[in-house]
Amino acid sequence: MSGRAFSWLAALLIAAAAFIYGAVDEGPPRTNADRVRTLAEDFACPVCAGQSIAESDVPVAREIRRQIAVWVDEGRSDSFIRDRLVAAYDADIDYNPSGSGITSLVWILPVLAGGAIAVVLVRMLRSSRSSSSESSLDAVPAESEEPLLADAPKSRRLSIRNVVAWTAVVLLLAGAAGFLVARFSGSRSSGGSISGEVRVTVRELIFEAQRLLNEGDIAAAIASYDEALELQPSNSEALTYRGWLTSRQGDFDAAAEFLDDAIAVDPDYPDARLFRAIVALGLGDGSAAAAQLAVFDSLDSPPFAEDLLARSQVRERVAAARGSAALEALDELPDDLPAFVTTSLTVDDMLAAADVLAGQGDLLAAVQLLDWMLESRPADADVIAGRGWLLARSGDAELVELGLQYLDTAVAADPLNPAARLYRAFTRWQQSDIAGARADLDAFDELEVQPPELLALADRQGLRAALSR
Repeated sequence: MSGRAFSWLAALLIAAAAFIYGAVDEGPPRTNADRVRTLAEDFACPVCAGQSIAESDVPVAREIRRQIAVWVDEGRSDSFIRDRLVAAYDADIDYNPSGSGITSLVWILPVLAGGAIAVVLVRMLRSSRSSSSESSLDAVPAESEEPLLADAPKSRRLSIRNVVAWTAVVLLLAGAAGFLVARFSGSRSSGGSISGEVRVTVRELIFEAQRLLNEGDIAAAIASYDEALELQPSNSEALTYRGWLTSRQGDFDAAAEFLDDAIAVDPDYPDARLFRAIVALGLGDGSAAAAQLAVFDSLDSPPFAEDLLARSQVRERVAAARGSAALEALDELPDDLPAFVTTSLTVDDMLAAADVLAGQGDLLAAVQLLDWMLESRPADADVIAGRGWLLARSGDAELVELGLQYLDTAVAADPLNPAARLYRAFTRWQQSDIAGARADLDAFDELEVQPPELLALADRQGLRAALSR
């Protein structure tokens, strides 16, 4: 092959390689969610065998993905994220070898190999050109050697021009390919997106999802929330409502994952806590529901959340689930019950269990359960008030009177006990003791701690409205 033909072939190969690279290279991640997935694929799961963070679904992998999403949305660099994860989980988590120590050979050897290949190609080209020149000289008669040598500088000038021309062509083609890649992918940070500023775009998508939800189009609303999460994977509002809509479709397991992610990002977002409590009820986990509801009660919740709480009867369902779980635990105890204080059962659990028994029409079993507790805790105002309230709700005149006596005892034992005050206010109201009921309700209102379930009870039964007349 002549030198000119070889130059043409090399130029064509370089141009083709540049175009192929420009066509198949995906470029930088287009969205934050893409970048989170890319980064998650670069790290090994700390507790799994042969799985990356992106592939594993164990709790620690999910937690690392959440943290990566937060860092990405904050605009942190890849090197920052890599350093933090390596510092937390050791260098073995990083699939990409470092540039120091023995692992640096992974990066150095390819460069050395490329350099060696380049040297070999140059030597081959020179050898080929030398062979061509010698063959040409041998084929020409002696008397024509002098003109041929005279034309040598002109040939070299033409060769240099060809090299420069083809170098410019290759650079132009490679630059065009790179421009196309950058035009249709490009990089982004937490301050920008393909179509504009991230925060505005995400907010618009969330508004659109809410509009679609109001129109009853749940599938389209979910798609809009998914778009928002592509741009900002750690958006707690999008995660929360994506999980809530998923639960409304009946997939409680997937809903729990979205809501857990939302809570991990923003533990003080009341909507996420409320929806997670409802999902826990759907999964039959009364304890988890009670824990989420307790956190929700400690937050400044919006009015619509309180309305949803009342409409869904979440408190009642949580209490029922908690009581049923307590009864199951009680059934596992020996027939000859040990002392209550020697068990792992709590007063709140047993009070919920007594309410379940009373709701099933077994008032005697409910009272006996509280009597068993009082054997170990005879001065416990919560247990005494609970027993009095069971009797007061029976509707039997004698039992109501007996219940009032227990409530008097509970108030005497602890005047600041909110349950004793409110239950006695109800019982006195039923007994037409309006003045006494108002006094107990005023005392309840003055307490620093007013359990939300008691406030809900007073509103539901119309106690406050009746006593304010």
